Amino acid sequence: MTAIEELSPEAQAALTEILKCTSCGLCKDVCPVFAVSHREAESPRGKVNLLQALLEEKIDSTKEGIDIFNRCLLCYACQDACPAGVKTEKLWVPARDLLAREAGAPFFKSYILRKLLSNPELAKLGYRLAKKLPGDDNRIHVRGKILPRPAQDRLDKLLPEILEARGKFQGTVLFFPGCLLTEIFPRVGYQAAELLSNLGYRVITPKKRGCCGAPQFNNGEMDVAREMASRNIELFSSLEFDAIVSPDATCGGAFHHEYDLLFPEGSPLRQRYQEVLSKVKDFGEFLYDAIFRQESLGFQPVDKLVTVHDSCHLSHSQHKADIPRRLLAFIPDLTMVESDRNELCCGFGGSYATFFPDESRKIAQRKLGYLTAGNCGVIAVGSPGCLWKLRTEAAELSLDVRINHYVEILWESLLGRPLQEQSGKSNYSQATLFDSNEDEANF
Repeated sequence: MTAIEELSPEAQAALTEILKCTSCGLCKDVCPVFAVSHREAESPRGKVNLLQALLEEKIDSTKEGIDIFNRCLLCYACQDACPAGVKTEKLWVPARDLLAREAGAPFFKSYILRKLLSNPELAKLGYRLAKKLPGDDNRIHVRGKILPRPAQDRLDKLLPEILEARGKFQGTVLFFPGCLLTEIFPRVGYQAAELLSNLGYRVITPKKRGCCGAPQFNNGEMDVAREMASRNIELFSSLEFDAIVSPDATCGGAFHHEYDLLFPEGSPLRQRYQEVLSKVKDFGEFLYDAIFRQESLGFQPVDKLVTVHDSCHLSHSQHKADIPRRLLAFIPDLTMVESDRNELCCGFGGSYATFFPDESRKIAQRKLGYLTAGNCGVIAVGSPGCLWKLRTEAAELSLDVRINHYVEILWESLLGRPLQEQSGKSNYSQATLFDSNEDEANF
């Protein structure tokens, strides 16, 4: 057995968390992966025991071990449910890091994370080529893997790098849409920026931005994640703005959490990162405050029964599941109902949906069963990953339900154009809350 003082700081922290575990098994009830596999090794408790054996060198790193830790959605429902307070966020990613270094990462996944997503120009080319691959309207199929199908136009073709404020000028925001809103759901990204503009904010969407680095971090590719985060911090530091916001909870969580771990005390970029972090705001909270400060915006009624799906990053990682509900409460005639088991993941989990499509489908369909039990007409989500996964599986099941990012519903109510009338295939002229002859803000 390796002495604890000989382990890396991350491994020491992991072992400290492991020793808190009482093996009570309560984590198994909230684990969506265990619910469909029924394999003890894939439960949080099973992975805790496996990681302890790996750290204590009782077993060797194996491909089976890599597979087990990759079969984790990183939803962290287990962390919230643990009565002993085990921080599984200190276990699952370090385990992937350890196994990737010792046993090697799968080639296809490693290529996507290290080569494709880490190079913005190569990523653009990859998304462009992906449009031609076989599949259906929502998915493409590559050697048994499932990936989201890119939209006809990426966000940068629809949204100018600077979208000027309308109405009374409130400030400047740096808008970081993330990869999914840039490539898969550009209309949602456009509508999010348009809401900010109509609330008085000048919106900067840097064309030189790259991936936030969360996919690399979460899969143990720490060196690549750090390089990508460094590029973003350098970019952010070169611009003038009052706040950074992202409608993708994964990116927003990365700025708060992953970057903090990638640039610990003593690292060269720590101070610059903290300067950037001081301006990072949760998109939903920022939007709520911006709306709340306005005297009258004239929300139009949306006579729908809506249930909110809690994204894992928003719920378990940031504990801000109330934000979509608070925003939707501004809309007249909209009725919200709560579903059972809302702590459960939708089955997306980033690379999980790609590499384990069958399991991901079962998890998503299970969650849809809870979400539609109340006969709601609309499911509102706060993450584009959840949006893609739930829409895809709802279509597969032919469910009569509308699934929207909460941004889309707010946009429909505030700017008055029903979503179903939008084709989503062409560039947009900006909708506005203000009369066209109203004086514009000066910049």
